[in-house]
Amino acid sequence: MSWLSKLTGSAKPDARPVSAVAAPRAKPAEPPRIVIDHHDYRPEEIAMGSFRIRPYDGDLIAKQHFDFKLSFVLDDEPLEFLCHGMVVKMDDKAGLVARFQLPQPYYERKLIEYMRLWKGV
Repeated sequence: MSWLSKLTGSAKPDARPVSAVAAPRAKPAEPPRIVIDHHDYRPEEIAMGSFRIRPYDGDLIAKQHFDFKLSFVLDDEPLEFLCHGMVVKMDDKAGLVARFQLPQPYYERKLIEYMRLWKGV
């Protein structure tokens, strides 16, 4: 607001219209989708930097590095990006337990938003 508008009395109040107030965001129904070697999986557990898939029927072995896609929908915008992971543990009981490097900052922020919504934080 300029000083001239304050002096002349033509200043408008700084109130946002009701339509500009953000509506509550819906909680995602399921965890993000993980695509490894063209196979889709829904992780049983996922956190920033790690996940568990059980049962897993692929070809990965312990300590193997691999690339995968992580995809989800946030605010009606589909997001899919490439990540790099390493198998921490792989057996019938534990399934596939892997750690992964966080993606580029834009996708990392989107993943954090999604995880907060999904876990209700």
